[in-house]
Amino acid sequence: MRKLIDKIKSRGYWKVVIRPAIYKDNLVTSLDKCKEIVEQSKVSLRGWDYPHIDSSSIKIAGNNSVHSFCDWSEWPMFEYWKFYQTGQFVHYFSMREDLRMTEDKKNEVRTNNINKFLSIISTIYSVTEVFEFASRIVSKIDNSDSFEIIIELHDAKDRMLFFWDAFRSLRRSYICEYDPIIIKKILTKEEIISKPSEIALDVAIEIFKRFNWTDVNRQIFVEDQKKFFERRL
Repeated sequence: MRKLIDKIKSRGYWKVVIRPAIYKDNLVTSLDKCKEIVEQSKVSLRGWDYPHIDSSSIKIAGNNSVHSFCDWSEWPMFEYWKFYQTGQFVHYFSMREDLRMTEDKKNEVRTNNINKFLSIISTIYSVTEVFEFASRIVSKIDNSDSFEIIIELHDAKDRMLFFWDAFRSLRRSYICEYDPIIIKKILTKEEIISKPSEIALDVAIEIFKRFNWTDVNRQIFVEDQKKFFERRL
């Protein structure tokens, strides 16, 4: 899997970590239970599950972990995840924009010779999937009352926010000036289970602010997230 992870890291990518705030061995009683938790917790909102489970199913990765991956050049889509009996979930996946954005689209939205982009709406979708998945996972892990959720965006420096939709635009260019973007949250199990969508939207706004969009209005994206849950994409 090292070659796949290196491929993912060769361009812009996300890294997501969900884990109990206090380390404990064997919070999940068995590897079969690990598989079951992920299978029952995956999120299906846009034709691609979060996280993706390979057609050959989830496999044992080590003495205390299971994993799955996607190495699909035709789509393209590259991702890899691992889930441990400690309750830790680690996920790497490529930024869709770096894999699928055409030169015509880049020319349409670019300013200042920028060549890397991050979709605003796709970011909301991805972060929403992360927290919805987290809410399902943590509900199945006993003996842990708080969890740390870390979202990292790598190769963020000199990357610009944009809308895929030609009918939406920004008043100016919003560009990240450092790398990587790291958002860390320590939340109670109750918070994660009871309000994942609200937390996700707050985190997405935090990400946009890292692109110097300091006056972003959270409210304008509430409807986008609602449409996502209702599969009105």
